[in-house]
Amino acid sequence: MSDFRLKVFCSVAKNLSFTKASQELFVSQPAITKHIQELETTYQTRLFDRQGSRISLTDAGRLLLEHAERILAGYKQLEYEMHLLHNEYAGELRLGASTTIAQYVLPPLLGSFIGKFPQVSLSLLNGNSRDVEKALLEHRIDLGFVEGITRLPNLRYTTFLADELVAVVSVKSRLQLPEEIEADRLPDIPLVLREHGSGTLDVIERALASKGIKLSSLHVLMHLGSTESIKLFMENTGCMGIVSIRSIARELAAGDFRIIEIKDVSMHREFCFAELQGQDEGLAQAFMQFARHHSREV
Repeated sequence: MSDFRLKVFCSVAKNLSFTKASQELFVSQPAITKHIQELETTYQTRLFDRQGSRISLTDAGRLLLEHAERILAGYKQLEYEMHLLHNEYAGELRLGASTTIAQYVLPPLLGSFIGKFPQVSLSLLNGNSRDVEKALLEHRIDLGFVEGITRLPNLRYTTFLADELVAVVSVKSRLQLPEEIEADRLPDIPLVLREHGSGTLDVIERALASKGIKLSSLHVLMHLGSTESIKLFMENTGCMGIVSIRSIARELAAGDFRIIEIKDVSMHREFCFAELQGQDEGLAQAFMQFARHHSREV
């Protein structure tokens, strides 16, 4: 029901690219251009300044973006509430999740939700926790799942699941480490860790800081953008990684990796829902309620 031209405009405005908007909306680039031209004709003003291959919003474009976001949000809320009259959930729900949650926590939950509510169109953006929070603030997603310990003032965080980070090595590793090590040994051990901006690295940094150990003092061979990359890296190098216990369950059961306890260092954390302040109704809230009820499945 909503004006698709406004959706096209918002995508171009946020991506500052006709090509990226085309890819995001699965519409040809000429069609994207046509929709923008129609809006400019309707309002008799330019919405974008074009400088070679670069574009930027004009004052009129910024004004339209402000209103278009509210209008599209209103349409989504209307669709949600109209279907609730028939005890149905329907509409579009855009989720964003940190890498660990997207890979190891959400898949069974998403499958159950789609099975029960087939009229809901789900999409999932995957990135680190900072990426997810940024997408929320830019209204590119409706609900986020993050794993870090930092909090942004414009977002509301609600605990979803508990998690623990553990130090692990491949059983084939050349590292001859005992089952438990002192924290002060860490700077001497080659490590592979998640990238800066990840919630995992935030938790590691705070846990080690409690023992007076700085990240900069560690012997980090590489920072990688996913836990799967870390596991593969450990299989082919003599180093130790620190990852979510949820991400390593199969390898531990198969005997491919083993846990190294770090004495008196606790790396517990919480997976959280993240949403914009003041967002109290809609499909995002319905999904949160469903996730809480089915958390034992994940």
